[in-house]
Amino acid sequence: MKVTVRAPASTANLGPGFDCAAAALELWNELEVSPAAEGEPLVTLEGEGAAELPRGEEHLALQAFALVAPLEGHRFRFVNRIPLERGLGSSAATVAAGLVAGLAVAGREASEDELLELGLPLEGHADNLAAAVTGGVCLIWRNGTGRSHTRRLATDLPLAPVVVVPETRVNTAESRSRLPESLPHGEAAAAAAQAALLGAAIAAGDASLLAAAFHDRLHEPFRVPDAPALEELRERPVEGAVGVTLSGSGPSVVVWAEKDRAAAVARELEARYPDARVLALGVAAHGAEAA
Repeated sequence: MKVTVRAPASTANLGPGFDCAAAALELWNELEVSPAAEGEPLVTLEGEGAAELPRGEEHLALQAFALVAPLEGHRFRFVNRIPLERGLGSSAATVAAGLVAGLAVAGREASEDELLELGLPLEGHADNLAAAVTGGVCLIWRNGTGRSHTRRLATDLPLAPVVVVPETRVNTAESRSRLPESLPHGEAAAAAAQAALLGAAIAAGDASLLAAAFHDRLHEPFRVPDAPALEELRERPVEGAVGVTLSGSGPSVVVWAEKDRAAAVARELEARYPDARVLALGVAAHGAEAA
């Protein structure tokens, strides 16, 4: 049985939605699982990370696949388009692809919450994994139960994401170490208000509310050293852009543009950042799926 799965990139937090909001992006990794033939390698890799990712059972996708189906008798071919360690959910897409491929081979189905529960021990970031699984724009919550839940609120946003991807990388654990252990009550209340505004803007599909929501107090101010473009683009915004957010822990930043001006915004960003990749992407309406 041959199975091909696509899984999308993601941008987490969306400003004030720290660890609880994310959007899937139209940038896809592919995994092809086929019957093993004698002499063929277990894993073949193309694209991003091909020279550095593991080619054995320790590969994240194979670990995810093994949670729901046996590895024996299969070979795995990857075509990776999501840059590694740039805040675009490459590991979440890998885990989601492995899980969905394993379920397809096993002839099983699982809910989005079940996929989240299965994949979190491997991925660790519920927001990115939820977006890779559900697609669209989603929220993640726990309600003190220890179990993560997710719900897709929208399949699109009223603004277009244009992503600036630097060549430098950021380690998520190191980035998190920059965050303070606590904030004053007033700051926390203001952060909660911004997160509520973000959720309302997503649900309503309101571009002006969404632009107003892109102001974070919980993580972005402390991560500026890892993502200098974040501060630069806020101090000197691109015409046609209405907001800038850090993508995950960075260093990539998302410039949110008016939809009819996204192409012009991308051209201006290419001129400003000639050493970076500029990706004008849409929101991916669906998550990882088997063809």
